Amino acid sequence: MRPRPSPGDTRAVHLDVVGHPLHTRSLSVALVQRSDGKLDVRAAIIDLRKRGVVPVGGDIQGPGLIHHMQLAGIVDPVTATLEAIVAEQPAVAFEASATSAGESCRDPIDAVRVLAGARLDDSFRRGISAAIGGPRGCSHVATLGHLLGSTSAWALEREQALHGRAASRPAGQRIFRRDLIIDGHEPAAGRILLALQLTDLHFAPALPLARPIERFAGELEFRVLAEVELAGLRLARITGAERRRGRADLAEASWRDRDDLLQGLVGMGLGPGVTGELLARLGEADARDRPLRDALLMLAPTLVQCAATLAEGWMVAAQRSSSIVGMGALPDSCYMWRRGGALWRARQDEGSEPPRQD
Repeated sequence: MRPRPSPGDTRAVHLDVVGHPLHTRSLSVALVQRSDGKLDVRAAIIDLRKRGVVPVGGDIQGPGLIHHMQLAGIVDPVTATLEAIVAEQPAVAFEASATSAGESCRDPIDAVRVLAGARLDDSFRRGISAAIGGPRGCSHVATLGHLLGSTSAWALEREQALHGRAASRPAGQRIFRRDLIIDGHEPAAGRILLALQLTDLHFAPALPLARPIERFAGELEFRVLAEVELAGLRLARITGAERRRGRADLAEASWRDRDDLLQGLVGMGLGPGVTGELLARLGEADARDRPLRDALLMLAPTLVQCAATLAEGWMVAAQRSSSIVGMGALPDSCYMWRRGGALWRARQDEGSEPPRQD
């Protein structure tokens, strides 16, 4: 990553990434004003695989669009409550098939509705896990739900701090948007490089006809470069920087090195239990750093998606194997791979071993 940010340095911080492109995960959350004083919240996650042919779930997956999940809800900004929420899954990993006995990733899609009425506070993450985590739903919808909750809470706080509760906006006007994009590359055998870019964009109340700059209230950018050793899934190195700016300091705002936040993560495992360990290592982070924490929590799920691209030998192995199921996920990692489900039973019947956690 270059250049090293220094006081007064307004140049862009470049993420210098080397290696073969593997996977891109894009997540977004947006809040929009409604006519009834409440807010529409919409979130999306897209996984784009860039290489690899994988025998999995009784079929063959190639590169391209692997997942596309969406959440749409209504937020009461006064009570910080998610009043309604629904999910859509335009692109899923597993459609109904003979191998899955007609089961599909979309089967538990309505489980997310139980989150209606939840407060957007620290309890929201636990509610997501209880409702659609693990074997109860889709892990990618759950990941998106976590980001929707934390992003909405942050956006409401920032909106009040910047514009107060009496801000007047026409229906349909954007209030806040967060985009988080993580690119995975293979710089050498046994290593994956993750390049993370977070952009929080806060919009100012404006007339329907206004100059673009009049709609700008503030921006937060966070850029991280993390290298992972696949043996043990250990974080070998990580570095990053941030920039926060408003209309008044748009041209002068400088990048700030955030290795103070990141260096304590070196050596951390990105396998099972990563969320708890990451939060413990970050400790009681400054409230201003909550968006950075949200972004860092997305490294491990993206790493899982990159693993499927390292499949050069899997198709050759499939040619020698009698397995119908092929590769698969850990038991109870999601609805499709839940214990007792069709794919789990098929794997049991043919004596296939599930993936190891180490």
